[in-house]
Amino acid sequence: MDINGKSVFVTRYFRPLAPPTKVLEGDNKFTPMERVARFVSLISFVSDSVVYPGLCDIWSTCDQFLQMLQGDEEEHAVLLCNYFLQMGKRSWVIKGSAIPEGSTVYVLSADDDGYKIWNPSTGEWYDKSDTFCPLKSVTALMNNDNIWANIQPSDAANMMDFDTTKTTCWKPFFNRAYPNPGLSSVQPNELTYIDTSPQTVLRLQDRIEKELRDSIMNWRPRHITRWNRYCTQVFRKILTSLEFNKSRVTENKTEAADILSSYNLCGFPLHMSYTDMKTVIEKVKSTGIHENESANIEFALAVYIHPYPNNILSLWIYMASLSRKR
Repeated sequence: MDINGKSVFVTRYFRPLAPPTKVLEGDNKFTPMERVARFVSLISFVSDSVVYPGLCDIWSTCDQFLQMLQGDEEEHAVLLCNYFLQMGKRSWVIKGSAIPEGSTVYVLSADDDGYKIWNPSTGEWYDKSDTFCPLKSVTALMNNDNIWANIQPSDAANMMDFDTTKTTCWKPFFNRAYPNPGLSSVQPNELTYIDTSPQTVLRLQDRIEKELRDSIMNWRPRHITRWNRYCTQVFRKILTSLEFNKSRVTENKTEAADILSSYNLCGFPLHMSYTDMKTVIEKVKSTGIHENESANIEFALAVYIHPYPNNILSLWIYMASLSRKR
């Protein structure tokens, strides 16, 4: 059902759509498909029961999804699948169940290396036979061509034969007796992307850092909160390198080694898609790093935002407590 309450046949939600060119530009360690999946995962996840309380499952089109900047697993999966189709990849949306989501949808892609299963809400992918893949069962596949129901003896994802041409494994909705009538897609011919203002991002970055500093000091009313400026500068360098660092290992090893040689450090980088200030503050508070009440404790806090088109923001926060080694 679409946002107007009208029933729409599911294959009409698929159409090859081009991702933002800026997502594919530059040289980093992520493949084009991984970059696109990361972009999609940065769009906020909000359940239909929150956006449309009391209604059944609602599917937004990709342009509506990018305009609202929020949606559930179906919106994420359809957008990612449509991006993959535009990139010339054979792709399907998987209907199944996963841990911890329960009933959900993932994305399946096929290339020379085999089949990959993508979690569109996190941007992570798994090999088809990976037993650690959170997708545990498969009931159907769908894309712009057809819907295929799984009729294999097992519905386990890691045991699945994803070759939809095998009639002993998959039962298609459209077939020779009832061919696809060529239903038109409800998706637009192309998506519009708007550049995110760098000045706005820098102002927001400074505001988040100030709000977090003030909050941390308010959470420690009986103690003096000392800030280590050198560590803050190092953390800021580390954060700028993490966005496109596949291993998440810092390239600023010399500075990091200097800190660890002089301080006992307790902290780590946090990553999230920016939605609102309240959520950011709550996530930082939940780390409990501010609760250290040692007399010689110092703190370091750094914030970095990497902007994507349409005001989609990748937010990195490094929060740590430090005590000098004796």
